[in-house]
Amino acid sequence: MTTKFKNASLQKKLPSYRNPPVNEVVCGMRFRVTDKLRIPHVGLLWDKFRADYPILQHAPPISSTKGEMLVDKATGLPLPRVWFINASDDQLVQFQNDRFYFNWRKRKSDYPRYAHVISNFETLLNAVTDLFNGFDLGEPEPIEFELTYINHIPQGIGWKTIDDLTEIFTDFSWNKKTARFLPNPEEISWVTKFSFPEQKSHLIISLKQAIRTEDEVPVLIFELKANGIDRDNNVRNWFDLAHEWIVRGFTDLTTEQMHKIWEIEGNA
Repeated sequence: MTTKFKNASLQKKLPSYRNPPVNEVVCGMRFRVTDKLRIPHVGLLWDKFRADYPILQHAPPISSTKGEMLVDKATGLPLPRVWFINASDDQLVQFQNDRFYFNWRKRKSDYPRYAHVISNFETLLNAVTDLFNGFDLGEPEPIEFELTYINHIPQGIGWKTIDDLTEIFTDFSWNKKTARFLPNPEEISWVTKFSFPEQKSHLIISLKQAIRTEDEVPVLIFELKANGIDRDNNVRNWFDLAHEWIVRGFTDLTTEQMHKIWEIEGNA
């Protein structure tokens, strides 16, 4: 399987927001484990990334879908997950022997748009593929792609209490009839899942509450995660479709009042 990139043509232009609440974007894939990968290969990968991602960190490995931790078959030692981070701390590359992700994170700069994220991911994945091919590790064979948008909606931006969620989300409601035994909810957690048509992919929507660490302001974390695989294993086609579902899904699930706050530009 060749991880070639090909632009997918969307029938209609997508809604765009001048001031979206995007806090982080994750663009990546799981691929079949290669038994030949060794820790020195990870060092060689950093050589490829080091000019743009000079900061190196270890992170706990992500377990397999079966809950198993990946180990080096020659030594039995756990294989690390490594982070390559740029100097401004707003771009992160994650790698372990069955996963590869590119993260954009909101720091001082605004969200640079999907075109920037997918272009960086393509460049980085091509570098990984070149390394694998150069050392006869076998080309990374995708099992699952992922595109996730994590949005933070702080208290004071369209809402003050949980009672205001109907002002943000079109499908969230709490019947406040006077005969109810239970009071209004103190906290909320919501997850729902949609299937792509004729695709082995899904869009998973989640909503939860948190406290922003830097100023202790309550925030709503509104996450839209697309995962799955393209029937033809075409990387770019899948991500373009996933991006369309996320953008249209975000617009579908949120109210016109919030669209004005986020400065919707229509089909731009």
